[in-house]
Amino acid sequence: MNTVVSGNDQAEGLRNIFGAELCRVICIASTLDADSTIHLGHGTAQSLKQHNNHVLLVDEIPLAQRKTMSGFLYPTRYDLGQVFNNAVPLSRSIRQIDEHLWYATSTKLRSEVEHRFAKYPQLDVRLIQEQLGIDYVIFPTIDPQAQIVAFYGSNIQRILVTAGDQASLTKALVMLRQMAIFQVDEPLAVIIVGGEDEAAGTAAFERLQNAARSALHEEIELIGWIAAVTAQRVTLDTDDLSWNPPSEGPQEEFVLPMGFFKAISAKISS
Repeated sequence: MNTVVSGNDQAEGLRNIFGAELCRVICIASTLDADSTIHLGHGTAQSLKQHNNHVLLVDEIPLAQRKTMSGFLYPTRYDLGQVFNNAVPLSRSIRQIDEHLWYATSTKLRSEVEHRFAKYPQLDVRLIQEQLGIDYVIFPTIDPQAQIVAFYGSNIQRILVTAGDQASLTKALVMLRQMAIFQVDEPLAVIIVGGEDEAAGTAAFERLQNAARSALHEEIELIGWIAAVTAQRVTLDTDDLSWNPPSEGPQEEFVLPMGFFKAISAKISS
């Protein structure tokens, strides 16, 4: 007779064997552009590691969606998508950057899930199996689909980062619906980025809060407003080596201050 073992049962068994706790998986869903989202995840990981935490940053945004980045933050040989289809061991897909920071790409996982090649166990369980001692997995994303996020862990902490304009708030409401399956017993944390002042940021949050309550019956909480500034984007013309505004995609990007990373890491470690 075949016995199906749930992820929670397997995690409990691993704790009994190795005496280790599952790491905390932090899904940072962002309505910002792809490049800014990657930078906010990287900055958050850097902030957490300053407090002697062992942090794994998972980079899942494909290169085609990046406008100002020519490659991944750090080169890796294998992708987590290949780990979840059991093609390579986890240890070969994770790169240790320094004493407290690890990095992995996961751009292939969505395709593996779509074609039903991806297999459990989840990433937090695999990390215990490898005895890597990771405290936090930071997973920044612009598309927090539940079936994708679920591969990273059984206990997901959600944080939503959004600008306060109407288009961003509309996108944020869609993300709230996508993430409603996680942490149903506590409000989802929200950070508002940019805007004229804190009052404008608070007003934007209240609009999102009212929409979440009426449309989704979901509670959210504001953990901060960040006075980020925007900068004009430029791209390099390889023919004459001149810098020009991008021909497609966002014309501006957020420049996130250090206060942003302190606020988000304080929420994570609280």
